[in-house]
Amino acid sequence: MLPGAVPTSTPPARASSRPPGAAWSERAGAGRRAAGRVRWITALAVLAAPSLAGASEVRTVSRTIGEGYMVRTPGSDQQLLTRRRLVQYVNLGVYDLLPAPLGELRRPYEDGQLRIVTSMRLRHDFGTYLRDGDDFAANLLQSVDGRQIDLMYGYLEGERLGGHVDLRLGRQFEMSGLDFYTMDGGWIRGHTPAYLAFEVFGGFEVKGAHALGYPSFELDGTQGTAADRGYSPIVGAAVAADGIQWLEARLAWRRTWSSPPLNAGINDDDGASGLPGGIEQDIISLAASGRLLEGRLAPHVALRYNLGRARLTDISAGTQVALSDRHTVRALVLRTSPRFDLDSIFNVFTFQPINDARLVYEVKLGPRWTVAARGQGRILVDDFPELAEVAAADDSERAANRRLGYGGGLSAYFRIPRFSMRLDGFGLGGEGGARAGGSLDTRTMVAWDRLGLDGRVYGTYYKDDVSSQREGYALALQGGFNAKLFRGVHFAVLAEEMFTSYYKHAFRLLATFTADWTIRGRKR
Repeated sequence: MLPGAVPTSTPPARASSRPPGAAWSERAGAGRRAAGRVRWITALAVLAAPSLAGASEVRTVSRTIGEGYMVRTPGSDQQLLTRRRLVQYVNLGVYDLLPAPLGELRRPYEDGQLRIVTSMRLRHDFGTYLRDGDDFAANLLQSVDGRQIDLMYGYLEGERLGGHVDLRLGRQFEMSGLDFYTMDGGWIRGHTPAYLAFEVFGGFEVKGAHALGYPSFELDGTQGTAADRGYSPIVGAAVAADGIQWLEARLAWRRTWSSPPLNAGINDDDGASGLPGGIEQDIISLAASGRLLEGRLAPHVALRYNLGRARLTDISAGTQVALSDRHTVRALVLRTSPRFDLDSIFNVFTFQPINDARLVYEVKLGPRWTVAARGQGRILVDDFPELAEVAAADDSERAANRRLGYGGGLSAYFRIPRFSMRLDGFGLGGEGGARAGGSLDTRTMVAWDRLGLDGRVYGTYYKDDVSSQREGYALALQGGFNAKLFRGVHFAVLAEEMFTSYYKHAFRLLATFTADWTIRGRKR
């Protein structure tokens, strides 16, 4: 996920008696020192990798992202704050740790293999929109913007060990259907001859206040409280289809809770010693997809059931049908609800599921053109099952709580060697107001396909049905390039100028430098 979304609210800029250049210099120096430490760790791991196995493969991916834009603060002063952000991802993987048979380059898949996979992120903000670090991790790392170094994931992974066992040990994330989480712990899967695989896992939830933690997967509803600093164990189990070519399916259960013995040394928000215990999440999830009729029919379904609230909170179901080589139909039904910690009061007062249905018809007019038409319907329901007066409402009141939205769109895609173009237009109405817009995207490859030139223009119009002040337009022009400097080394720049009902101009610049390289060592 690239950081850089414009925040909905912006704190005032901090006053400083030092000249701006001094602050920039100090922050830049801190960023370089932190990046240097990570590069030393990466270099040592690379040097040590060939001694781990006879034919190890080391792969690193370094991605540096620079971003700059302006944010206008709300209120009467309308102050402009600068965002000058630098983000660096450093991924390191050491593969094929188990030796290959004599005379072979790689170990056979069925004999099993070990690998180490890691990813770290360094973030720095040199603009005027900053916040002080106020948690343990920020103070420990002397962070500039509240979070400087994140360990995204880092684990030892085994595959088909002994022919039947997979495992992961360390920081890992899981996305199974509509369920997702990050934990520090272990996961193990056992394969059976009965086309089934059984899993168990356990560890601790990763939180933003922990050292090298990050809040991307953290539960809403208790943020900014003492619970952020506590330790929350995770346990779970799953069963999955295994070895079936036309079916992928996994049914899983997961529980996360707050443990008083582990949090006895943390003071609660009221000053009391220790944090109370309780279940934070208790989830059953299912994800399944099939490939039938030689791929012409591809159904899929995913759901998440909240045991703590005894409700089916999220559903995604659909299918893709290839009517012929040129005609394809895709249908999708969605239901999604807010996701909160079970300790949060929001579970009682904020529960408004969104029900959405979409249908897309796609036609390939020829080798160059593909067109598609889509329709969308949405039902929003005020559903507060914990409130008896609403639960006992009559049919007329229930009907009044249902609100409809609708819309559709057209798109066209054109492609020839070294050039592609996409046109898209849409319109939405009903609940929430009206929205309409369109976009044109192009990419042109030149210089022997080593340079890609990108262009985009898009515009939107919106009108809120609640507030008359939320009506306006936005028009944006984008241009940039993606250059292949060497094999595995790319440099990309994207610039955007946007005009809206409230901004005369809003310029934004994004640059990315990526280096991807592999070393393979082998004993003679």
